[in-house]
Amino acid sequence: MKILIFAGGFFPGKTFGGPPVSVDNFCSLMKEYDCYIVTSDHDNGTKDRYQNITDGWNDRGNSRVLYLPDKEYFSVKRLDSVVKEIHPDIIYLQSLFQDLALLGLIVAKRNKIKVILAPRGELCGGAFKKKYKKIPYILALRITGLIKNAHFQSTSDEETEAINRYLKVPYERIHYLTNIPSIPKKEYTHPPKIQGEARLVFISRIHRKKNLTFALNCIRDIKGKIQYDIYGPIEDKEYWAECQNIIKGLPDNIKVEYKGLLDHDEVHEAFSQYDAFLFPTLSENYGHVIAESLVVGTPVIISNQTPWNDINETGAGWAIPLTEERRFIEAIQMIVDADNTAISDTALSYAKSKMKLDDIHSLYQTTFDNLIRT
Repeated sequence: MKILIFAGGFFPGKTFGGPPVSVDNFCSLMKEYDCYIVTSDHDNGTKDRYQNITDGWNDRGNSRVLYLPDKEYFSVKRLDSVVKEIHPDIIYLQSLFQDLALLGLIVAKRNKIKVILAPRGELCGGAFKKKYKKIPYILALRITGLIKNAHFQSTSDEETEAINRYLKVPYERIHYLTNIPSIPKKEYTHPPKIQGEARLVFISRIHRKKNLTFALNCIRDIKGKIQYDIYGPIEDKEYWAECQNIIKGLPDNIKVEYKGLLDHDEVHEAFSQYDAFLFPTLSENYGHVIAESLVVGTPVIISNQTPWNDINETGAGWAIPLTEERRFIEAIQMIVDADNTAISDTALSYAKSKMKLDDIHSLYQTTFDNLIRT
């Protein structure tokens, strides 16, 4: 089976968040499919073409990737030529609101190809803001019939209800397909934990939604030494300025450093060097970065606005309401006061029990195979 994936951004880009991870993990898990990816030839926020890519299809091992400049990327004619070249069985779209998703729907309809669209949480409460801009677009999709026969991927009950409510898609065309976690390529060991000290990390886009200012305020009154390292693209410069103002006012026992960007292949290694992942996000549809922390044994201190709330029952970390800042501070203090790595072992055990790849593979295989038959 040939799967053609239209992705607004993909590796080696560093600023597109979780969707490229979802795509890459899909291609790695579903090895029996021939996966082709069409994407932009530059990172978000720049027009500079990626280095070390070639014209035509680039072989990544688990997929073939076509990197297009904007004049081709936004061209129905060019995308139509890709479809005619590879003759895909399914077009798999990775967004509802990105331009490439709209073009993908047009191309799929013109060529009568089955479509499955993953909104990636775009319709869920924490992300579906400025409805006055989005609702007209959704109405246009429905009126033009572009989503009339499309199938949709949902990763939560909330997302299923949102797809049905806003897009008027019947439930039989909405398929629950959990996100596929990233699996480390090797086992990682953590540096020794020093009692009275903690190495905390933030790995994500620097954007108001990720709530870094909340995290910085939480560490202000911690007793002991804290090193809090921040990795990720600065998407919102005004918000980053707010973060820097808080950092300047922190006491001497709290050290915060911005470490720049990480390649995706470096994320597991980075997490393994820290005692905890402090990430009080406002909303995550899945939170690949949470999974990437847990799978190398790094416990998480997160909000309860993610699908990972059962960590409270397992001891692998904390999922706390954002209205309860004191509980965040208490969790951080527990990490500082700890003198062993028991919680790290618990986090790793939890991750292994949670990520049942054989079951996930069967779920995707059944859904995609049935889609071809309908």
